[in-house]
Amino acid sequence: MAFESPLVVPGKEVSPADLLFACQVCAEEPLGEVGIIDRLRLSRLNDNPAKFQLLLEAFAGYVLLNNWPKFWEQSAKKGSPGNKGIPWPLAIVANLIACGIDEKRAWEMPECQAIWLNSALAIRKGADVAIMSPEEEAFIESQLKAGEGEAPVANPAG
Repeated sequence: MAFESPLVVPGKEVSPADLLFACQVCAEEPLGEVGIIDRLRLSRLNDNPAKFQLLLEAFAGYVLLNNWPKFWEQSAKKGSPGNKGIPWPLAIVANLIACGIDEKRAWEMPECQAIWLNSALAIRKGADVAIMSPEEEAFIESQLKAGEGEAPVANPAG
């Protein structure tokens, strides 16, 4: 998000260079310069859109964006602190660190894992968080397809 990668910012076209950069960020290693091997990989991906698409799908599977928990919307409660302007990724990392996760690991773990772990820790501490079951999610999807309205879910990224 900080780099405004087209892989996480909707509406932008993704290039092989974007995918390479995202892989470097997710590799839990310091970012380095693009070397000759990476340039060769970029050239091959630019020349082979099918291979590029396959690798994009593999990356999406790695970060598991589609596997985030779905939360039931909570109505605003009197005295609710809100987010106080803190970006949601920072709030999640801060909670993970406060619960004993090493700072480096909290920043570098796959996003889906951080969201699920943060949710479990919040529930453990007594937060009023309700995660949808797969059955509830399927029911809501069927209702949406039938034109019954909007789903009562929230995504911290949204």
